[in-house]
Amino acid sequence: MKVDASIVAYIQNVVKTARTVKINNIIIEPDRVRGIDDDSSVVMLHETDVPLLPFTSIGLNRIDVFISRFDIAASADNFEVEAIVAEPKTSTNGEPQLPFARALMMQSKGIQIDYRCANPKTIRAPKGINDTMTHSVDINPETVALISKGQAAMSADTVNFVSDEDGVSFQMTDINGDVFKYQFAPPPTPINKGKNDPFFFSYSYPSKTVLSLLKESPNTPFLVGSKMMSVVVNGLNIFILPRAQ
Repeated sequence: MKVDASIVAYIQNVVKTARTVKINNIIIEPDRVRGIDDDSSVVMLHETDVPLLPFTSIGLNRIDVFISRFDIAASADNFEVEAIVAEPKTSTNGEPQLPFARALMMQSKGIQIDYRCANPKTIRAPKGINDTMTHSVDINPETVALISKGQAAMSADTVNFVSDEDGVSFQMTDINGDVFKYQFAPPPTPINKGKNDPFFFSYSYPSKTVLSLLKESPNTPFLVGSKMMSVVVNGLNIFILPRAQ
């Protein structure tokens, strides 16, 4: 089964975005892309504009292997991808198991290289998040660069985002309790325009993860809810779970 070039490009974008935050297992299924990293601190959960696949779903693990093989095949002319689809089966409870992509065969001029997919049922990935994004926070490349410099200067594993009467700032603290603070944005903007109450918060997140995402989208506001932070990277929604303070 030949896979349309637009679907191939979508799969490649999902995989490369997942690698940015060390998510090594991904499921693409009808109307949803989902995955979680090994530390259960970063979730990819995207539910809009997911293209219709020529098979029911696809499970992608061994992300680095997929990317290296994809890049080899895609580097030559006449690149195309064929999917090998599992035969429909009936499960032990009598319900049909819908066909999924069992393998991808990547071909180009003089090259053929295979990649065996995972059964989506074997991949641990949440189907939802226990939070609702309520406010938007502006950010810019200068702030992202300062977070990077602050991480190095403070040897900080976490970055704390704080919203108070003055606006939004980030804070980093070293092992001696020294603090680096920078105010970078006005108060958060409510996503629901009917909500105008002040929104104060103090959330702490893994600094390396935050940086890897914000560097990909340095001009895009991030969202916050009752605890999580959400960043859109390459058109996909990524959620970061907070660290205990």
